[in-house]
Amino acid sequence: MSAHMGTSTSGALSKRVTDSWHELGRMHASQILMALGSGLAVLASVVVYLVRAATEGTPAVVSSEAIWLFVFGLLGLVGYVISRTSARNGAVVAGIAGLGLLLLAGGSAGLLTGIVVLVGAAWAFVKSL
Repeated sequence: MSAHMGTSTSGALSKRVTDSWHELGRMHASQILMALGSGLAVLASVVVYLVRAATEGTPAVVSSEAIWLFVFGLLGLVGYVISRTSARNGAVVAGIAGLGLLLLAGGSAGLLTGIVVLVGAAWAFVKSL
């Protein structure tokens, strides 16, 4: 009985993984750019914090760069989710996030992720016209 449960669980897991890859294949390139740039911003915020904590040797005070990367990265991910139902509205939200990453987050992480999110948002907006 337990062998049957293990088989159905692994089958369900493999189906979820293949479904998520198929969903990625159906996404427009602009959505991939928005999700990629936003996800990298969130990841970069964690890395910035961890590097600072490692150099200080104790839990560090969160820098403003890490906070802005995290906040605008999450906003970009929200824009991506919205773009799945309304490309224009999602592009506007992601565009705001991209501008925030460029102007407020600063540093090379903010610059690179902001450009990627802005390119994806602009592409999605033009596509929705």
